[in-house]
Amino acid sequence: MKKLLFISTLLLVINTFGQKLTGTVPGLTITNHKIASENDTIIKVIYKNGIENNRKPAYFINGKLTNESILRTLNPNEIATFNVEKKNIEIDNIKYHEQLYIVTKSTYNPKLISLNNLKAKYTNLKKNSTVFKIDDDIINAEYDNFIVDEKFILKIIVEKIENKNEKLNFNSINLITKSEENIKKSKEIIIRGKDEFTLTK
Repeated sequence: MKKLLFISTLLLVINTFGQKLTGTVPGLTITNHKIASENDTIIKVIYKNGIENNRKPAYFINGKLTNESILRTLNPNEIATFNVEKKNIEIDNIKYHEQLYIVTKSTYNPKLISLNNLKAKYTNLKKNSTVFKIDDDIINAEYDNFIVDEKFILKIIVEKIENKNEKLNFNSINLITKSEENIKKSKEIIIRGKDEFTLTK
């Protein structure tokens, strides 16, 4: 919950510096969502397509430039301060709008690693394509550039997906973070039988 609140706060702070959108926006459709009912006869299909935002801020962790992907796995309990500066900056011919500075506690030093390097370090996967997930959310990004904090990974679940009829043959890697909810789930023991119940260690 703290992690979700932290990311929401960061996005809210960043978006307050952006433009206020009025009227129609290219690529954005606003739909009036009706309340779902179990009696609905039509299945709703939603296509999730990311909208490219050209007004991206520069992210700095302890003074080191990184990208927004780190927010997915940075432990919010280890953050001392974060500050947003509304000032354009250009680094290596890339223009950034605003700057976000995150400073971790002096006792904590994040261990940043790309998803592809994480795969090479912890798994024996070499062939086939790989789809990465973080807490069951699919990552749609370049895996060489997507950075995670290795210290905030609780476990890595590797699964081979193969379906000859659909001509599918790829690997799935799901990174489970050390969120409070995931740690609590990891301590649960599910006993199956006539009456299924859960015990907490």
